Order: sequence, then C-alpha cells, then structure tokens
Amino acid sequence: MSRGKKLESFKDYQRALKNKYGIGEGSDYKPWLRIQDVKSHGTRSIIFGRKSHRSHHMMSSIESELFYLAEFSDSIVDIREQFPIFPLNYTQKVASMLGVKHPTHPKIKEPIIITTDQLFTIDSTNGTSYHAVSVKPESESDKQRVLEKINIERVCWELLSVKFSYFTGNELTKVQSRNLDWATSPFRENPTRFSDEQINSALTAINVGQSFFEDLCNKLVSMNIASHDEAQLLIRYLIADKYIDVDLSFNIPELGVLDVKSIAIVQRGVMNGTS
Repeated sequence: MSRGKKLESFKDYQRALKNKYGIGEGSDYKPWLRIQDVKSHGTRSIIFGRKSHRSHHMMSSIESELFYLAEFSDSIVDIREQFPIFPLNYTQKVASMLGVKHPTHPKIKEPIIITTDQLFTIDSTNGTSYHAVSVKPESESDKQRVLEKINIERVCWELLSVKFSYFTGNELTKVQSRNLDWATSPFRENPTRFSDEQINSALTAINVGQSFFEDLCNKLVSMNIASHDEAQLLIRYLIADKYIDVDLSFNIPELGVLDVKSIAIVQRGVMNGTS
C-alpha cells in the first residue's frame, strides 16, 4: 500500500487536485481520501469494482455494505467513493448559511474539504442522473455534530439539483450485502469465465424454488456440466451475473440453501433474447 497523502493546507489540496484525486469517472476516478490517508475506527477495505474496474476504498463495513448493494443495481453504472465537494468556499458558505461550524482539521484547525461517502451515477430511460449518499451507522444517527455535517452535505448537493440520501443500513441490508460479497468475490480482479454451453446447461438443470446448495452442485457434476469445484463457482457466477434471481434475505453460504425466484432465458449466449 502506498503512503498516505498529506491533506492539511490549501497547497495540499492543490497538489491533490494536480495529481487528479477527486476527479474523473469509472476506472479513471481517484477518491479524494484513501484508506491510508485517514485514521478510522471502522473496518476498512479495498474492493475491486466489477463495473468500474478499479479499487474502491471503503472506510467502514457499512460503506462496504452499501457498495455491494449499489453495484448490484442495474441502474447504477458508476460509484465514486469519498467524493469531494468543491470549492472549499462553497461548503463554507453553506455551513455559514445553516449556522453550523464547518469541519476542520483535527490538528491545525483549518477548514477541510468535505467529502460525500458515495456518489452514484444512474443511467435510466430519463438519462443520466446522480445520487449522493452519506453513510453512517444507526448508532451515530442521533449525534448532533454528525447531523450538522450531513446537513451541510445535503444542502450542497440539493443546491446542485443532486438527490441526497442518508444510509444507516439494517439487518436485512447487512445479510443481502454479505450474500453479494460471497457471490461476486471470485469474479472481480480475476473473473472466471464459463462457456455458453456450461451456462445454458446449468440453467436447464436449476429449478425455481428452494434447494440445498450442495445438492445443486452434485447435480451439475452428475450431468457433466462442471467439476465439483467448478460447480460451486458456476452457481455463484449465475447469481453474480443475474442469470438467476435468488432470495438474498438469508445467509446463503451459512445455511447452504438457495431459493431461486426466477431463471433467465439464455440462447446462444444472449440473455433474455435471441441472437
């Protein structure tokens, strides 16, 4: 891991911008803050994005939770974490307007760049839009200073006509996120590819409804669709790439049960259609 960058003075901010931190899209985006740049009490992690094809820096487990859920959404085409709100005097004016103190550096007490935890790029029939999300655990949702900082973010984004939300997560989103992590993790930096024949054959073998994960693996093996190790990966791949829609509300790997809600129609490698 590279050494953290210094972000204390206006010169530091200019240097960070010159090095293209906080700007760009997709694989070219570099978060304003990386996990090595700040101290955090949360469970920090780096997740390689399947859509962005770059490493995403998550400062806490709840940020990772939202990331997995957002990335699995068809409409969200890009996720930019630790997104800076520029310029500094803009956030200062908003803080002054709200009558709250602008965030400052803990050591030198100078104003710092405010960042939003995750900024989504949404592609829909109405065109491209953006959705800014502040992520905090529910245990912090009633702290006055936390709410003041979130309010600065909210007003900054709403003045720019960007939707703003506050994500605290819950037990359901936690379980869903863990399932998505389990399903997608083998197919991030080094994605395993399966042939159209394997995918088609596996989808033919899978039925809507509940089944034991191990039984399904054995079925794929007995039908010569895949080896046992491949069968486990193949089922996870079908979930990750949405060939099958499964119930994510319970811990799939822990219970060893798969509840299939629907199966995509695949012909000659084209999902939900024909070539």
